[in-house]
Amino acid sequence: MKTPHWSNRFSFIITAAAFAVGIGNIWRFPYITGEGGGGAFLLVYIGLVFLVGIPILLTEMSLGRMSDARPLTSFQKLGGRKGWNSIGWLGVLTNLLIMGYYVMILAWILIYGAESLFGNLKEIAPGGFAGHFDSIVTNHSLVLIVVAGIMLLAAFIVSRGLQNGLEKYSKWMMIAFMGILFSLAIWASTLEGAAAGYAWYLKPDFSKINLKVVLTALGQLFFSVGVGMAIAIAFGSYTDRKENLITSTIWIVFLDTLFAVLAGFMIFPALFTLGLAPDSGPNLVFLTMASVFSELSQGSLIGAVFFLLLFLGGFTSLIGSIQGLKDSFEEKYDLSFSGALWLVVGIISFIAIPSTFSYVEKPWLIFGQTFYGFIDFLTSIVMLPLSGLLIILFGGYVVGADRLKEHISQGAENFRYWKYWGVLVKIVVPISMLIILINSLIG
Repeated sequence: MKTPHWSNRFSFIITAAAFAVGIGNIWRFPYITGEGGGGAFLLVYIGLVFLVGIPILLTEMSLGRMSDARPLTSFQKLGGRKGWNSIGWLGVLTNLLIMGYYVMILAWILIYGAESLFGNLKEIAPGGFAGHFDSIVTNHSLVLIVVAGIMLLAAFIVSRGLQNGLEKYSKWMMIAFMGILFSLAIWASTLEGAAAGYAWYLKPDFSKINLKVVLTALGQLFFSVGVGMAIAIAFGSYTDRKENLITSTIWIVFLDTLFAVLAGFMIFPALFTLGLAPDSGPNLVFLTMASVFSELSQGSLIGAVFFLLLFLGGFTSLIGSIQGLKDSFEEKYDLSFSGALWLVVGIISFIAIPSTFSYVEKPWLIFGQTFYGFIDFLTSIVMLPLSGLLIILFGGYVVGADRLKEHISQGAENFRYWKYWGVLVKIVVPISMLIILINSLIG
């Protein structure tokens, strides 16, 4: 297949940032920042961005550009042995499994957005949001219909090609995402609890900084920038040899972090205005925030906009994944464009079905967990950290730090910190990845 290319540098940065920005930026990052020491946690996180986040994302991008191939063939091309492609397969399989339940969560978000817009959330009695959430997730026919609609929309966008599809639509969706996020943050600043929310979120508390908090920040960084899922390799293969990958990667990680930080300026003023606890996970989105919008004036409209924000963040990750996966299968098996596209859409949709039916009275259990719970555990605790570790080891030791440096120097000849490069990709980042994997398994 002929390798597609980004139309320009801005499109590359904004599309890659759109893939990195996801649901976790809205519900998880603000919470762990507040719990981890506020401003002190942010300093730790930003330090880890430079030490770990940028080097590993830069390595993935450069492997894709160096090989001019997608994940299922790039490792063999660079390493010289067919067995190296197993690393690419691990990333691709991880991505497929994650998107299989990710699209289910996107369906929940759309349903909640519609309910908020039409005022249904305002009719729920205090304390009834947990039961309402159960009624939504167990409405399997509705969830699967919405999943099908999301997948068809994603397929339509990707079918238009890299520049006219993923690139074009991600750009507009990110502009909308930024506009909505800034608007909601400004709205939240007018609430009575804004000052208390900001203080809880941003006030530095260095006494909370310990090894556990550092590991939490490291884990959040790893999942947030979207490494270990093979897509960064595909995106790197679309870049021009003259592209300055270093500054582009810095911009991608910066935007991902910026949007995550801004989410806290939207969420915590609203929570503190109503005296609600900043719960993490699905509770924050589907119970706590839904309760907030049910009690505030203009809450129905604001809630609908909030769920639209969540959807845009997640949907750009979905279409980015489908694009990279589609190109990977098309190249590996010499499939037609449409054949590879519908293969990926079909696999993700198929995985979404048992994920949705995890919410039944007697669900199918795998090692004592529902299908969704098991896949979530397998991907986030084992496969993602392992994939990230193998990719950085491959880059640092098989391809070689010096060879990577020589390649990345194309377009970044004036970079002044190369003396640290070998230490980062051969020691600091691999040890960090290994710590994340061990900590995840122990935890």
